[in-house]
Amino acid sequence: MTAGHGVSPVSRLIAAPPEAVYRACTDPDAIVQWRVPQAMSGSIDRVDGARYRVTLTYPDGHADRYDATFIERLPNAKIVERIRFDAADRAGDMTMTTTLRAVKGGTEISIRYDGLPNSIRAEDNDEGTREALVQLAIFLG
Repeated sequence: MTAGHGVSPVSRLIAAPPEAVYRACTDPDAIVQWRVPQAMSGSIDRVDGARYRVTLTYPDGHADRYDATFIERLPNAKIVERIRFDAADRAGDMTMTTTLRAVKGGTEISIRYDGLPNSIRAEDNDEGTREALVQLAIFLG
């Protein structure tokens, strides 16, 4: 497979302090509640502190699985994760970098993907990220 592509950051204001947003971005049990695309369900299969495994299930019963490893965690400011999908057409490592910045009214969160598998369209990934950030705002609301 050829190397993946990068995706411009997607940002949103979350009406919560950076500490709450950081917790929601680093606790796998919280992640699976807000980071799952709206038409899908998600479950955490295992967690060991630095790594977690997620199963995303589509309405038709098809499932995607991935392993995520926290590469860097700077409390209340930055989270870097390495994500590896099980699917052959999504082979390789994708890096997801989440940055948090305290602003008036809450926290600006920005998520950027590098090495996005070529089988995932950047536009679809951006849309999914925007949906996830709406769900994060609701989750923390």
